[in-house]
Amino acid sequence: MKKIYSFIFIAFIGIIAFQGSSCKGPQPCKATITVMDSVGAHPVANVAVHLYANVTYNGQVFQGDLIVDGVTNASGQVNFTIKNPCILDIRATVANCTTNPFTHKYCLGTGIIRFDEGQTNSKTVNINQ
Repeated sequence: MKKIYSFIFIAFIGIIAFQGSSCKGPQPCKATITVMDSVGAHPVANVAVHLYANVTYNGQVFQGDLIVDGVTNASGQVNFTIKNPCILDIRATVANCTTNPFTHKYCLGTGIIRFDEGQTNSKTVNINQ
């Protein structure tokens, strides 16, 4: 009878140990994008940030299904969280931008960001406002 209780106790401890060391589920992928002015001195607020991926297939370029949009806060930052790891293109566009060919005012900033599982990656995009 003692052997049965010992076996049950050892099995119980084994189950508890197995549950405690089991794998965690997939962790979300996060990114913080900061939009700065052209010299990188000041953050730019209210900039539309568009994340997308272009896919080339049979010599043609298509836009992938994963598209994420956000707007920078007062600190010039926007945060994104997605489920799976990937690499996305960044397009940051100043709202209501008026271009003047004599002042060479640019309203667009671009870049690339990588989303890794369980990590928060950061990228700075410079834009002339």
